[in-house]
Amino acid sequence: MDARPISRRDAFALILAAAQPSRPIVVSVQALFDGTAHGGRGLDAREISLFHSYQEKARRDYAVSGIHFDLHTVEGAYLRSIGSSIIAEKFLLRNMINLFVTTTLSYDIDRDRTGGASMGPRPASRRAGAYPFYQTFFGLQDAHDSTLEHEYAHHFTLDTRRKPTTAGNFWADLRNDYWLWRQRHGAPVPEFRACSGSPWAR
Repeated sequence: MDARPISRRDAFALILAAAQPSRPIVVSVQALFDGTAHGGRGLDAREISLFHSYQEKARRDYAVSGIHFDLHTVEGAYLRSIGSSIIAEKFLLRNMINLFVTTTLSYDIDRDRTGGASMGPRPASRRAGAYPFYQTFFGLQDAHDSTLEHEYAHHFTLDTRRKPTTAGNFWADLRNDYWLWRQRHGAPVPEFRACSGSPWAR
Protein backbone atom coordinates (compact mmCIF):
# COMPACT_ATOMS: atom_id res chain seq x y z
CA MET A 1 0.00 0.00 0.00
CA ASP A 2 2.33 2.66 -1.34
CA ALA A 3 1.92 6.41 -1.56
CA ARG A 4 3.64 6.55 -4.95
CA PRO A 5 1.59 6.81 -8.19
CA ILE A 6 0.22 3.53 -9.47
CA SER A 7 1.99 1.81 -12.33
CA ARG A 8 0.79 1.99 -15.93
CA ARG A 9 -0.27 -1.65 -15.67
CA ASP A 10 -2.43 -0.97 -12.61
CA ALA A 11 -3.82 2.21 -14.18
CA PHE A 12 -4.83 0.20 -17.25
CA ALA A 13 -6.58 -2.32 -14.99
CA LEU A 14 -8.60 0.50 -13.42
CA ILE A 15 -9.58 1.90 -16.84
CA LEU A 16 -10.54 -1.54 -18.12
CA ALA A 17 -12.63 -2.20 -15.00
CA ALA A 18 -14.50 1.07 -15.43
CA ALA A 19 -15.20 0.28 -19.09
CA GLN A 20 -16.79 -3.09 -18.26
CA PRO A 21 -19.11 -2.41 -15.31
CA SER A 22 -21.63 -5.13 -16.20
CA ARG A 23 -19.28 -8.11 -16.51
CA PRO A 24 -19.39 -10.12 -13.27
CA ILE A 25 -16.12 -10.91 -11.53
CA VAL A 26 -15.89 -14.05 -9.39
CA VAL A 27 -13.30 -13.98 -6.62
CA SER A 28 -12.04 -17.27 -5.17
CA VAL A 29 -11.45 -17.20 -1.42
CA GLN A 30 -10.09 -20.00 0.75
CA ALA A 31 -11.17 -19.49 4.37
CA LEU A 32 -8.65 -21.24 6.63
CA PHE A 33 -10.09 -21.85 10.09
CA ASP A 34 -7.50 -21.81 12.87
CA GLY A 35 -7.09 -25.33 14.22
CA THR A 36 -4.98 -24.13 17.16
CA ALA A 37 -7.69 -21.90 18.64
CA HIS A 38 -9.05 -22.78 22.07
CA GLY A 39 -6.16 -25.03 22.95
CA GLY A 40 -6.29 -27.02 19.72
CA ARG A 41 -10.05 -27.49 19.61
CA GLY A 42 -10.39 -25.00 16.76
CA LEU A 43 -13.05 -22.39 16.23
CA ASP A 44 -16.40 -23.16 17.79
CA ALA A 45 -19.76 -23.15 16.01
CA ARG A 46 -20.61 -19.62 17.18
CA GLU A 47 -17.35 -18.23 15.83
CA ILE A 48 -17.72 -19.97 12.49
CA SER A 49 -21.27 -18.65 12.23
CA LEU A 50 -20.01 -15.13 13.02
CA PHE A 51 -17.43 -15.37 10.24
CA HIS A 52 -20.10 -16.47 7.77
CA SER A 53 -22.26 -13.50 8.78
CA TYR A 54 -19.37 -11.14 7.95
CA GLN A 55 -18.78 -12.95 4.66
CA GLU A 56 -22.46 -12.70 3.79
CA LYS A 57 -22.38 -8.95 4.37
CA ALA A 58 -19.33 -8.67 2.11
CA ARG A 59 -21.12 -10.78 -0.52
CA ARG A 60 -24.16 -8.48 -0.53
CA ASP A 61 -22.17 -5.27 -0.60
CA TYR A 62 -19.71 -6.26 -3.34
CA ALA A 63 -22.52 -7.60 -5.53
CA VAL A 64 -23.42 -3.92 -6.07
CA SER A 65 -20.14 -3.56 -7.98
CA GLY A 66 -20.57 -6.85 -9.86
CA ILE A 67 -18.13 -8.80 -7.68
CA HIS A 68 -19.13 -12.26 -6.43
CA PHE A 69 -17.41 -14.81 -4.22
CA ASP A 70 -16.55 -18.48 -4.62
CA LEU A 71 -15.86 -19.43 -0.99
CA HIS A 72 -14.03 -22.59 0.09
CA THR A 73 -13.38 -23.53 3.73
CA VAL A 74 -10.56 -25.54 5.30
CA GLU A 75 -10.37 -26.51 8.96
CA GLY A 76 -7.23 -27.22 10.96
CA ALA A 77 -5.01 -24.49 9.52
CA TYR A 78 -2.25 -22.86 11.56
CA LEU A 79 0.41 -20.18 11.49
CA ARG A 80 4.14 -20.61 11.73
CA SER A 81 6.70 -18.06 12.82
CA ILE A 82 9.86 -17.15 10.90
CA GLY A 83 10.46 -13.79 12.56
CA SER A 84 6.83 -12.93 11.90
CA SER A 85 3.67 -15.01 11.80
CA ILE A 86 2.64 -16.40 8.41
CA ILE A 87 0.20 -19.05 7.26
CA ALA A 88 1.85 -22.46 6.96
CA GLU A 89 2.64 -22.82 3.26
CA LYS A 90 0.99 -26.25 2.95
CA PHE A 91 -2.38 -24.49 3.18
CA LEU A 92 -1.71 -21.71 0.66
CA LEU A 93 -3.02 -21.59 -2.90
CA ARG A 94 -1.89 -19.15 -5.58
CA ASN A 95 -5.28 -18.93 -7.27
CA MET A 96 -7.22 -17.89 -4.17
CA ILE A 97 -7.19 -15.20 -1.52
CA ASN A 98 -6.00 -17.16 1.51
CA LEU A 99 -8.10 -15.93 4.43
CA PHE A 100 -6.90 -17.08 7.87
CA VAL A 101 -9.73 -16.87 10.42
CA THR A 102 -8.91 -16.99 14.12
CA THR A 103 -10.06 -15.59 17.45
CA THR A 104 -7.44 -12.85 17.97
CA LEU A 105 -4.50 -11.93 15.77
CA SER A 106 -1.03 -11.67 17.27
CA TYR A 107 0.49 -8.21 17.64
CA ASP A 108 3.06 -8.77 14.91
CA ILE A 109 0.14 -9.07 12.47
CA ASP A 110 -2.40 -6.66 13.97
CA ARG A 111 -0.60 -4.13 16.13
CA ASP A 112 -3.54 -1.70 16.16
CA ARG A 113 -6.16 -4.36 17.02
CA THR A 114 -8.32 -3.69 13.98
CA GLY A 115 -9.14 -7.35 13.50
CA GLY A 116 -7.68 -7.55 10.01
CA ALA A 117 -4.53 -7.36 7.90
CA SER A 118 -3.74 -8.20 4.29
CA MET A 119 -0.64 -8.76 2.17
CA GLY A 120 0.16 -9.78 -1.36
CA PRO A 121 3.02 -11.35 -3.30
CA ARG A 122 6.59 -10.31 -2.65
CA PRO A 123 9.44 -10.42 -5.18
CA ALA A 124 12.57 -12.37 -4.50
CA SER A 125 15.20 -10.67 -2.38
CA ARG A 126 18.76 -11.46 -1.30
CA ARG A 127 17.41 -13.05 1.88
CA ALA A 128 14.36 -14.89 0.55
CA GLY A 129 12.78 -16.21 -2.61
CA ALA A 130 9.65 -14.84 -4.23
CA TYR A 131 6.42 -15.23 -2.24
CA PRO A 132 3.47 -15.58 -4.64
CA PHE A 133 0.48 -15.72 -2.27
CA TYR A 134 -2.32 -13.30 -1.37
CA GLN A 135 -3.28 -13.44 2.30
CA THR A 136 -5.76 -11.88 4.70
CA PHE A 137 -5.69 -12.39 8.46
CA PHE A 138 -9.01 -12.00 10.28
CA GLY A 139 -9.42 -11.88 14.07
CA LEU A 140 -13.03 -12.33 15.13
CA GLN A 141 -12.74 -10.75 18.59
CA ASP A 142 -11.44 -7.41 17.31
CA ALA A 143 -13.26 -7.27 13.97
CA HIS A 144 -16.42 -5.30 13.34
CA ASP A 145 -19.04 -5.73 10.66
CA SER A 146 -17.07 -3.96 7.90
CA THR A 147 -13.56 -5.27 8.69
CA LEU A 148 -13.68 -8.20 6.27
CA GLU A 149 -14.90 -6.18 3.30
CA HIS A 150 -12.29 -3.53 4.13
CA GLU A 151 -9.55 -6.17 3.88
CA TYR A 152 -10.96 -7.47 0.61
CA ALA A 153 -10.84 -3.90 -0.72
CA HIS A 154 -7.05 -3.82 -0.30
CA HIS A 155 -6.80 -6.81 -2.64
CA PHE A 156 -9.45 -5.56 -5.07
CA THR A 157 -7.84 -2.10 -5.51
CA LEU A 158 -4.40 -3.72 -5.95
CA ASP A 159 -3.04 -2.18 -2.73
CA THR A 160 -1.49 -5.50 -1.79
CA ARG A 161 0.64 -5.50 -4.94
CA ARG A 162 2.49 -2.39 -3.78
CA LYS A 163 5.21 -1.90 -1.23
CA PRO A 164 3.56 -0.86 2.07
CA THR A 165 4.38 2.46 3.73
CA THR A 166 2.77 4.17 6.73
CA ALA A 167 1.50 7.07 4.63
CA GLY A 168 0.35 4.79 1.84
CA ASN A 169 -1.54 2.53 4.23
CA PHE A 170 -3.27 5.50 5.86
CA TRP A 171 -4.38 6.92 2.51
CA ALA A 172 -5.54 3.53 1.22
CA ASP A 173 -7.62 2.95 4.36
CA LEU A 174 -9.39 6.32 4.02
CA ARG A 175 -9.97 5.91 0.29
CA ASN A 176 -11.28 2.35 0.55
CA ASP A 177 -13.58 3.16 3.47
CA TYR A 178 -15.08 5.99 1.43
CA TRP A 179 -15.63 3.71 -1.55
CA LEU A 180 -17.14 1.04 0.71
CA TRP A 181 -19.51 3.65 2.13
CA ARG A 182 -20.64 4.58 -1.38
CA GLN A 183 -21.08 0.91 -2.28
CA ARG A 184 -23.19 0.27 0.82
CA HIS A 185 -25.47 3.07 -0.36
CA GLY A 186 -26.00 1.43 -3.73
CA ALA A 187 -23.31 3.03 -5.91
CA PRO A 188 -21.13 0.62 -7.91
CA VAL A 189 -17.41 1.27 -7.41
CA PRO A 190 -15.46 0.50 -10.62
CA GLU A 191 -12.14 0.83 -8.76
CA PHE A 192 -12.88 -2.42 -6.91
CA ARG A 193 -12.98 -4.18 -10.27
CA ALA A 194 -9.28 -3.46 -10.93
CA CYS A 195 -8.69 -6.99 -9.59
CA SER A 196 -10.10 -8.60 -12.75
CA GLY A 197 -6.64 -9.71 -13.90
CA SER A 198 -5.61 -11.19 -10.55
CA PRO A 199 -4.94 -14.94 -10.31
CA TRP A 200 -7.89 -15.41 -7.93
CA ALA A 201 -10.42 -13.50 -10.08
CA ARG A 202 -12.26 -14.73 -13.13
